[in-house]
Amino acid sequence: MDVSVPRSESDFTPDAGPEPDLTPRTLGEPEAGARRRRKRNPGAYVLLVLIIGAIGYVIFQGLSSAALYYRNADEAVADKASLGTRRFRVQGTVVDPVTKVGNEVDFTITFNGASVPVHHIGGDPPELFKSGIPVVLEGHWDQSGDFFTSDSILIKHSADYKQQNPDRVASNAP
Repeated sequence: MDVSVPRSESDFTPDAGPEPDLTPRTLGEPEAGARRRRKRNPGAYVLLVLIIGAIGYVIFQGLSSAALYYRNADEAVADKASLGTRRFRVQGTVVDPVTKVGNEVDFTITFNGASVPVHHIGGDPPELFKSGIPVVLEGHWDQSGDFFTSDSILIKHSADYKQQNPDRVASNAP
């Protein structure tokens, strides 16, 4: 068994190659082989600002339309002057007569003794629409403030159907 023992300290030092350059450099002087900095295109900044502006506009519109609260018919009548022709939702119960001519429907809604005459424009009302049904209308007061101009009718209903007709509702139980 032949064991070799190192004879000098240089036997332990691996070959590291040339020594690194440790001379300090100043910031103002570019290195000989340094890359040039690219110029930024101002058109790219304009495009970025337009895209961010468009996204902000869409978010703002979505949030503002989601915050369209409804008022009861009596509240809408009481606040008629402050509401003006601004868009809002009003809720009440449909009363007779309901007059339909083409794509327009005229009717009245009531709530807490207040009546609101309604002129609905924009398509047929939902199938469940009839006298005695609670509705939520989306629209605004007309210029004169005499009637509410609606372009959307939502039928309000509760879960009474399920309670009154349990045999017609499918069960998820196994």
